[in-house]
Amino acid sequence: MTALISLVADVLRVPSAEVDWDTGTATSAAWTSLRHVELVMRVEREYGVKLTAREARTCRSVRHLHDVLAEKGVQV
Repeated sequence: MTALISLVADVLRVPSAEVDWDTGTATSAAWTSLRHVELVMRVEREYGVKLTAREARTCRSVRHLHDVLAEKGVQV
């Protein structure tokens, strides 16, 4: 399990075992619009990055969050 998966599970308030790379808005009822905003803010704080408005809007899965962080040079 990665730190990103743990972070997502914490924000979504679900067990880490329920979160994988494909968890996202289309696969998890826990990933609501409010939790999405919380997740973006937490990712920015935890990883010391700033997501653009477009990145924040389009990060709709753990995998996509990982890819955006990797593009910013963050190791997750």
